[in-house]
Amino acid sequence: MSKYKVEEFTEEDAEEISELTKIVWPKALEYPEEWRRKRILTREQVVEEMRKGYHFFGVRLDGKIVGFYKLSRVGDACFGEHQTIHPSYRGRGLALAMYEQFLEYAKKNGFKRALVNVLTTQIASIKCVTKFGFKKKGEPYEQAKGMLVQMYEKEV
Repeated sequence: MSKYKVEEFTEEDAEEISELTKIVWPKALEYPEEWRRKRILTREQVVEEMRKGYHFFGVRLDGKIVGFYKLSRVGDACFGEHQTIHPSYRGRGLALAMYEQFLEYAKKNGFKRALVNVLTTQIASIKCVTKFGFKKKGEPYEQAKGMLVQMYEKEV
């Protein structure tokens, strides 16, 4: 059990989520520039995604949102994506806490599978998903030009 509480965010948190994307994604140089630009969300985009059925979950520390991810339904699976952690809060186990909560949410809400994509070069993320029992699904593929990802799947 993680020492961090992962909560679901609401439209009231949209501005703060947007601000965090502006801090994190311009510096995420392992991703192509076009992809990074798409990951910087405005408040309006966050609200629109929430209204379309995306759930935003994350951790609030010292009174501010320091990490989040998005969850959506894909058939009988839930798909986690867009994990974003403030640089000052990396290496503290926030990603692990969010993965733990992601799997608990999937199980509690009747999903059969949990899915995530991980850059093939992100060793720390690969170790994280492997630790939680995710297995490679299919072959790596180019999610965006020049961005090779591996889908991982876990039955819940």
